[in-house]
Amino acid sequence: MEKRKFEFLVIDDNPADVAILCCLLEEIEGWMIEVLICNNGGMGRAEALRCHVDLIFLDYLLGVETGLEVFHEIRKGGCTVPVIMLTGHGTEQVAVEAMKAGVSDYLVKGQITPDSLRLVISNAVQKYKIQQKIEKQRKALLDAEHQRVMMESVAATCHHFGGPLTTMLNYLEMLAKGENLKEPEKNNMVEQCQKAAATMKMILNKFQQVREYRTLPFLEDLKILDIGLASIYGTSGISEAGFVTHAEAGHS
Repeated sequence: MEKRKFEFLVIDDNPADVAILCCLLEEIEGWMIEVLICNNGGMGRAEALRCHVDLIFLDYLLGVETGLEVFHEIRKGGCTVPVIMLTGHGTEQVAVEAMKAGVSDYLVKGQITPDSLRLVISNAVQKYKIQQKIEKQRKALLDAEHQRVMMESVAATCHHFGGPLTTMLNYLEMLAKGENLKEPEKNNMVEQCQKAAATMKMILNKFQQVREYRTLPFLEDLKILDIGLASIYGTSGISEAGFVTHAEAGHS
């Protein structure tokens, strides 16, 4: 049976503790583990930000800085791989602090066994894979929603172009035939064509001037672009006759 392969990053400034952890990892049956060791926070931070490992073991005390400080920095830098915090002094306060910060788990040195390591690593890696899958689905959903909003915006714009354009075509056709049309009727038709043309010109001008879109709530912590009629034109709509009904569209 093929062994399960992993690559771990260990950030710990105590060589003896690192050696013990490596020995414990080697005792896990069925796993082939490659370990990359960094003995200070600076080196560990730089290596973590490459995000090429499956999991990070991070010591709570790293000389002048804490593991939590390093953790926050690598998360801020975009590294999302699971992190297991290690400490030689297990206290409930440290555990709570670490878990609240977002580390995958917390282990006390001297109390670690190959079995406990296997369980903690498996849980952390599995949870990370699920989170990655959810994030991928979330991105796909957001992309689909952006596409839907874009299509609706285009459809709405075409609809509002349709009204004044139909008015122009009808009146121009009647003017072209010129049968039994009195002068006031002709003038009215020309005036309606001019209004319809002005409305379409206004819509095109607004599109050219777009620099900012409103956003609308989509998911709990996400908003999407609102590229509907009101946010583009700064109006609430266009009337049947092709006139603009003014209403300021706020930006969020």
